[in-house]
Amino acid sequence: MKRYSARAAVLVCCALILSSCMTVPDPSEIPADSTVVELSQKGQSALDANNYKAAEVYYQTIIDRYGTDASARISAEFEIAHMRIKKEKWDDARIRLEAIISAYETTGGTALPPEYLVLARNDLARIPERKQTAPDANPTE
Repeated sequence: MKRYSARAAVLVCCALILSSCMTVPDPSEIPADSTVVELSQKGQSALDANNYKAAEVYYQTIIDRYGTDASARISAEFEIAHMRIKKEKWDDARIRLEAIISAYETTGGTALPPEYLVLARNDLARIPERKQTAPDANPTE
């Protein structure tokens, strides 16, 4: 009997630990004085734990709070787009990656961190080509 109680206790502890790792923060509860670096680290930790929802909250918080800092915004936008690639949400990933690439082609794009242009192009290339589903103009020929 003790043996089963001990196992049950271990399972309950494991379940509690795993559930606490998969929590998603409420953006309003993230301290207002959190820096971009701190938010990025929390986002990366969430990604490492495969907690995409929490990671997205941290990266979106960077965009919302520090969106006027183009480097911080591009970095966070790329991380969200990269999560879409991992989850095979191709349409959303494509839109986000194309917007990132476009930002580099505008005035001021040379001031952005160059690595995200390369990473965005690499991820964009990973998106499968869509099959053309448009009907033939003249199918009898």
